[in-house]
Formats: sequence, C-alpha cells, structure tokens
Amino acid sequence: MLEEAAGPLAFAVEATGGADAEFSLGPDLPRDEADVALWRSAIERTDPDLVVVSVGHWEYLSVLGDFAEGELLEPGSYPEEVLDPFVDLLTAGGARILWVGPAVIADPDEAEFVDGLEEDFRALAERRPEVDFVDADTWVAPDGFTETLPGPDGDPVQVRRADGIHLCPEGQVLLAQGLLDEVSERLELTPDAGWAEDWRAGQEPEPGGCASDYQG
Repeated sequence: MLEEAAGPLAFAVEATGGADAEFSLGPDLPRDEADVALWRSAIERTDPDLVVVSVGHWEYLSVLGDFAEGELLEPGSYPEEVLDPFVDLLTAGGARILWVGPAVIADPDEAEFVDGLEEDFRALAERRPEVDFVDADTWVAPDGFTETLPGPDGDPVQVRRADGIHLCPEGQVLLAQGLLDEVSERLELTPDAGWAEDWRAGQEPEPGGCASDYQG
C-alpha cells in the first residue's frame, strides 16, 4: 500500500526542506539471507533516522506460503521468526520505525486474514519501543472500506481502485498527508501547505479503475 503513497509522501517530506526521503521497494519481509542482504544494503547506504514500513495485502500470501511449505510450524512463530528479526535489522544503526498497518480491503475473506496480520503488527509496536504503529485506515477508510471520500473541496473523490485493494491518486494523497504529519512530528519538520497541489500538477492521468484519476 505504501508503494502507492510513497511518491507523494517523499515529495511532501522533501518539500519541507528539512529532510531527504527515499522510497525502497524491498522484497517481502525477509525470510532468507538474500532478502536480508538487500535490506541491510539499503539501510547501510541511506543510514536513516526514520524508516516508514508498510506491509499490505500481499504479505498474507507470503504467510500462507510459509505455512504451506512448513517454514512456520505454528501461527505464533510469525512474530518471532519474521517480524522481530526485521525490526532488529532496520534499527541496528539507531533508526526508529513507523509501521503503517494495511488499509482494509473489500474482499471479506482476505480482509479477515489481513486483520490478523495487523494484530501482529500492533503487538510488535507494543513490545518494541523503537516501533510506532499507525493505521492506514485512519486516513483512507475511517468508517470501513469505501470507494469514495470527501475531497479537498468537499465533493466525493474516488480513493480506491476497482480491485478493492489499491489506492487511487486522491487516496494516495490522503494517506501521504496523514503519514507526513506523523513523520514531521518525529523529525521536527514543517510541512509545506501547498505540497499536494504541487505534486498533483506533475502527475499524468493513471489507468486502473479510478474514475476520478487526476487530469492535470
């Protein structure tokens, strides 16, 4: 999910003039040495003060795959075998983590499993002081899954794509704005009030089931 909001969020962070931002589309949460090496390389290269982590809908497929292959022998081992080592990896250089819980999705069966993952992410933040948890639903689904929310002028805009999972451009802005506030508080940044309009102005119309894709 954060991949979709990463563009506007990085734009907004850099618009403050007080920090650099870089989006890294990493592999799944690391489960082998190759994945660990990729993450370690990115952390060592960037030496971040804050890492914003978003683990969304597709992680449930990885978890199901783990169970199917016998890599996780029981459900309770996911936090200790996957989540805690990942936190250790990201924070080894002193960085803090802002962990973004996945936004609710339309499919009820998949949504139930993703909700279970979110419980693990919340519990992670409760036991690890270097991790803060925020919920993407706060900004893109405050009352449960919805395709539209009020836009800047109060009129409805489409925030979710037709697949019931991904964000439309206006949803990306809503999530990025919420996360910008969280990042700014932690890094003592002053957001630029006009960042969203400046970001929109540089975007091309997107296909993909968004009736209100930004038209420039």
